[in-house]
Amino acid sequence: MPNGKRQPIRTPAQFLDPKKILAQLNIQEEMTMADFGCGTGYFTFPAARMVGEGGSVYAVDIQKGMISAIKSKMSLLGIRNVKPVWANLEVSGSTKIEKESCDIVLVIKILFQSKKHKEIFEEAKRVLKPNGTLLVLDWKKTEAPMGPNISLRVAKYQARREAEEVGFKFAREVETDPYHYGLVFSK
Repeated sequence: MPNGKRQPIRTPAQFLDPKKILAQLNIQEEMTMADFGCGTGYFTFPAARMVGEGGSVYAVDIQKGMISAIKSKMSLLGIRNVKPVWANLEVSGSTKIEKESCDIVLVIKILFQSKKHKEIFEEAKRVLKPNGTLLVLDWKKTEAPMGPNISLRVAKYQARREAEEVGFKFAREVETDPYHYGLVFSK
């Protein structure tokens, strides 16, 4: 204990802060976003607040339980600008989101769960407007006290290369935490 003070217990939110990360994306009110692999909405709901009532966020997940959780949270919070979408991101067009309708697509912590990154990036490209923004955020390929096995993690250079192979242009990195990387691309 430095200086005799107890150190605060860190929660996952202190490691990966959605508001801090999303603030780096120049999100505007009335934008349309898609959160691929949304889970329970850890990034979806902060994004929905940022785009306001005139904007919308597609919450996309393959797990029906996650879509149910999103719907329950929407009801509980009185949020109406989130659109839950059950889809398999490894299948082109499965989101049924209109072509070139999104300003920003979030691909957060799903690459390590799939071997079909090209398909995921192609779907992101399909739904993004010209000059739209793609955020790829995933686990660094280093040992960490949490997260998936290192053998499942996708290295930053690999994620960048795969997104570029689909036609995305690397723009910059975003500040995340010690355990993740964040890459921003434009269409």
